[in-house]
Amino acid sequence: LDFAAYTTLALIIAAIRIRAVRAAALGVVTAVIPVFVVFAILGIAGDFVRQTFFELRSFPKSISLEVTRGPGVRALWRRSFHEDRGAGRQEEEEKDQPPPRPVRGLGDEAFWVGTPRLGGLYVLRTDAMLRLAVGGGESVESKLRKLRRLAHKALPRL
Repeated sequence: LDFAAYTTLALIIAAIRIRAVRAAALGVVTAVIPVFVVFAILGIAGDFVRQTFFELRSFPKSISLEVTRGPGVRALWRRSFHEDRGAGRQEEEEKDQPPPRPVRGLGDEAFWVGTPRLGGLYVLRTDAMLRLAVGGGESVESKLRKLRRLAHKALPRL
């Protein structure tokens, strides 16, 4: 089952157990519906996003895998990695981030984004975008070695 199904089931059970069904429903209405409307306006509501998080015994060794599919993936990729990052207003967090670093030999195109602590590998292949991240305080090069191996195993399954 999809992670969202588990999350929904957990929300329903928790709401029933603490007798907060009305509050949970109100939270869904006030948070999820406006976000979906914004996604629809931006033309990305139809995109399919699935994220999996593998937590190992040691949290720093955990792995995050996110797959985004749909007709808007290439446009999202272009906006994220090829449009002028200096144009328009940048968030404070983005100003402190190093620019995306190209990574050769993966998919149609790939980039490392972020810092060694919070970075991830983004890979574009046809109509899908893959984001991989591993925990821990290792260097970017060390993380990229691991992420390349994971990406080579994940890409044929897209």
